[in-house]
Amino acid sequence: MENYTVYLDAETTTGDQVQADIVEYTAILVRDKDHKIIEDFTYFARPRISRCYQVDAYLVNGFNPFDVEKHEYTNHQLAKKLNEKFTQWKNKGNVKFNAFAGYNFDFLLTSHTWWSNLYSFPWLFSTKASQMDTLPIARNMEFYRPDILKTELNHKKNKIFKLSSLCNLNGFPIKTAHRAYDDTLGLKNLTEHLSKTDPELFKKNLQFTNKKDVLPYLKKVKYFYTTETFFSKTRQFACCFLTEHPIYAGYMLSLDLKHDPQEIFSIKSNNDLQKLLFATPVKMRTTKANRTPLILKPDDKWVLSVEDEYSAIGHETLSKRADYIIKNRNEIAERVQTIIKDKFDEKNMDQTELLPEQKIFALKPDRNQQDLMNNFVLSDNMDEKIKIYKNFDGDLKHLSELILIDEYGKEAFENKEYLRIRKGISKRLLSTNNEPFPTIPAQFERIDTLRMEESESEDKKKLEIVENINDHLTKLSTDHEKYL
Repeated sequence: MENYTVYLDAETTTGDQVQADIVEYTAILVRDKDHKIIEDFTYFARPRISRCYQVDAYLVNGFNPFDVEKHEYTNHQLAKKLNEKFTQWKNKGNVKFNAFAGYNFDFLLTSHTWWSNLYSFPWLFSTKASQMDTLPIARNMEFYRPDILKTELNHKKNKIFKLSSLCNLNGFPIKTAHRAYDDTLGLKNLTEHLSKTDPELFKKNLQFTNKKDVLPYLKKVKYFYTTETFFSKTRQFACCFLTEHPIYAGYMLSLDLKHDPQEIFSIKSNNDLQKLLFATPVKMRTTKANRTPLILKPDDKWVLSVEDEYSAIGHETLSKRADYIIKNRNEIAERVQTIIKDKFDEKNMDQTELLPEQKIFALKPDRNQQDLMNNFVLSDNMDEKIKIYKNFDGDLKHLSELILIDEYGKEAFENKEYLRIRKGISKRLLSTNNEPFPTIPAQFERIDTLRMEESESEDKKKLEIVENINDHLTKLSTDHEKYL
């Protein structure tokens, strides 16, 4: 079977992957052996009636909200086209899906889009396929090979890892940043640059694309090195595996070996141990199996090239600390799991009720509900969709009625029912409370702030864009007020 990579990028109405509507989506299918583009697509979609955009999103991607309303597909139609096309591509061979910052945005965005459109199993990226993200790969490779990439510095003298910046500085400039096709092509060029410049290190970054391989490996080795990036700086950590996370599947907890485990776990009280483990600096590191972690051996040449606190501690001491953990791992794992569970319960005691579109990880539809969802998705007939909709209840009924509103409007409902749904949408979007989703009043407030900022900077072009968005929000507000 041939190997392929699917490069993808989406432009959206907000920076929140749960609440975002996709307005532009590009994917490019590339054959790995010769980097040839086999097929590509770009789809344009309209935002949902039930959601509001964030002003700053349109300022970044440059979309005119009046034009976006005229895009070809509804959100539901887009979800169906993406599912069909990606399924077709996956059947061609071994496929990797690649997005820049995909783990934090694009992959979750796409999965949430499928979920909110009633796909009963919205995990297409992790079924008969693997995921990769060029952003952490670029950070990792630049950390171990500073000569591999030219980077800009921000005002704090930290390196900038934005796609457009990396592409422009390294010889393959992006024609129009924050447009899906150009960004996707830039991602392809950046990834190929990294793979060709240091194939060995690049391959190391893809060693654990299969999440099932991570846990057995961590259990097998005495200790390992991995990387993390925070506050715009990448660091390496020498770690020894402790236990799986008791709440989050696929999260592996390890002890940072710059700390002496014998001193830490000799503490008898779990309360005192919890305080110590999570006090700054945090003593445990998390390896996420589903995010293709970079895991290196202590004698890997890249590890040995870095002079840091671990090289100062020395292999002998690090090895002894790991030996202590391995010898006492069962007891340590039990204590750590108890502490994590208690901490999680305390943190989530007063958790706000999730919105239906947020329940991709929480709501588990039974077999009957799954069948209804699948039939709803497969049908292109309004009457069939309405019939299925009437058999839903709770969150699934809510999600399905929002789809029907977008697809068919008044035609799908009796007048009383239609007015009820529209009133609920309008009440939500016109809310003046501090909501966990974008609202129209909040966006008007943002516009007021931008007006003040741009009048002082005299950026007339940006001010014109802001005023255009204001006109569109005024139109939306007027439309929704009719239903209150």
